Amino acid sequence: MKAFTQNSVHRMFVAGILFISITCSSPPPPVVNAPPQIESTTESIDELLRQANLATGPDSASLRLKAIEELINFGYLDRAELEIGSIQNPNRLRATLQIQLALIRAQIAIKQNQFDSALRWLSGNLAESANGDTSAGRRLILLRGQLYQSINRNEDAIIDFTSITESWPTNAETSLFEDIWIALTSLQDEELDKLAEEADSYEMRGWIELARIYQVDQFSIRSQLDSIVQWRRIWASHSAAARLPAPLIELQMTWENRPKHIALILPLQEATGNAIQEGFLSAYYQSLSVSRDVPQISVFDSTGLADINDTFDQAVASGADLIIGPLNKKLVNQISERIELPVPTLALNYTDEDRLAENLFQFGLAPEDEISQVINLAWEAGYRNAAVIMPDNLDYQRLEKFFSETWTNQGGQVVSSARFIGDSGYAEVIKRLMAIDSSEARAEKLLDLLPRLNMEFTPRRRSDIDFIFLVANPRQGRQLKPTLAFYFAGDIPVFSMPSVYDGQENQTGNRDLDGIIFTDAPWVLNPTHQLRDEVNTNLRQAQGPLQRLRAMGIDSFRLYPRLKQFSNNSISSVSGTTGVLTMSENRRIHRSLTTARFEDGIAVPFRLPNSASSN
Repeated sequence: MKAFTQNSVHRMFVAGILFISITCSSPPPPVVNAPPQIESTTESIDELLRQANLATGPDSASLRLKAIEELINFGYLDRAELEIGSIQNPNRLRATLQIQLALIRAQIAIKQNQFDSALRWLSGNLAESANGDTSAGRRLILLRGQLYQSINRNEDAIIDFTSITESWPTNAETSLFEDIWIALTSLQDEELDKLAEEADSYEMRGWIELARIYQVDQFSIRSQLDSIVQWRRIWASHSAAARLPAPLIELQMTWENRPKHIALILPLQEATGNAIQEGFLSAYYQSLSVSRDVPQISVFDSTGLADINDTFDQAVASGADLIIGPLNKKLVNQISERIELPVPTLALNYTDEDRLAENLFQFGLAPEDEISQVINLAWEAGYRNAAVIMPDNLDYQRLEKFFSETWTNQGGQVVSSARFIGDSGYAEVIKRLMAIDSSEARAEKLLDLLPRLNMEFTPRRRSDIDFIFLVANPRQGRQLKPTLAFYFAGDIPVFSMPSVYDGQENQTGNRDLDGIIFTDAPWVLNPTHQLRDEVNTNLRQAQGPLQRLRAMGIDSFRLYPRLKQFSNNSISSVSGTTGVLTMSENRRIHRSLTTARFEDGIAVPFRLPNSASSN
């Protein structure tokens, strides 16, 4: 469950640091219209330090820490560090001063971008007594949690945050509740489950349950709102019942301002457009079963259109406040060339240009998303040298170029590549890829020089390939994978795209794909999905490509109230049937797919082992 980006976490962390810095120190003396007798900033700090030198014991340390806070506020870090170093025997200070000293040390380290050092100060002996009962303790724990969050130690951040939510003053301004929500919604489902098993407090259990109901109902804002109301009744004494995180408060406004009339533009006389419409309407009727508050739907056929503008204008004139479509890339480019779009539009393909008309969002099954995920998986596994097997046509050459450039930019190398045509003749393709043909050629030269009866020859493959990136359909893959094994490459990891799987239960045939790691839509990999059961019951059977298009139709409907949330950064991801959906700055929606591996002819969930290196 990933609902916020790292950039969001960083912004919240910086805001938290500023908040901590302000609340930890006295406000600077006013300078506007100040009378002449008021001392300058440095003079007031010098006076505090003079008093500290005259005082003894805790009073001296308290005055000196106050002066150091002023130095930090006004940017005199070097002097602040010098003064704090003059405090003797900090472990003998009373607990509140130890906490204050640890906070100041951490603030200096943060301003110097020394985050590890800051975390050590906030977790060391001086911070041992920090708890939610004191203002200083709460500030220290909040800052420590924000530091954990900034380095993706979200479980540790949640433990810290939930230890102070109950004691945080009701009327005190804080980002604490938003920080918890960011951390919780950044966890994967299995990480949240593990945290739930270890939860030992009412506060922690309540927060986890709130995150869970939000996650389960992601497909429907109406269901989320109903679940939140139910949660508040059950967890009436919980801190979040009285102080929901801002994204959950904004959810009601998002629902009230959702589009009420959607125009769907698709090539309905083509299999692709028909499959997307089937998925879209399936999601619509599922939403209708939850609530009568569903949008009006108008459908426009774009089959065979060379120009989309008249149809688009008709959709706007029908009263639609959101347009979904078109699907054809040429038509999407025409939409993007309009000076302005009168209503938000979710195109079901991607433009050729990064520059977009205002109000234009884009969503599709881009193979570049799938390739990028394969690259990330291979890199995380510690692989650096790639070999590529692709069909030989212009579309796949474009994908091969994208893979090679992206892999090289990441620091890897493509050491071998081979292309194939049709559904046979793969032996020569694999021999070229693995340099078996070169090995055989060398053997032939030797046989020309030496008596053939005195020689035995075993071909040798090249040894510099860490993994193979294979693009093929199931039929091709079932031949290519065994051919790799025949030519001594059966032990080389093979990564592939969704195209290698047809989504059908064919254990016998798919055993030839065993070992291939690939990514695919959750809709395809989860045959027990409730809505998929209903779709398969009511509609014709469909194999992988059409199933993925149906999933795209489902997600295009479920995205309709979410576009504004993506735009204002209320959410950064949502779990869809095509994958986890995120939106980039140019309003392109990207998918993160589920990873699977063929084992004994069955596609099963796959995760890289924790021991994978990352050279």
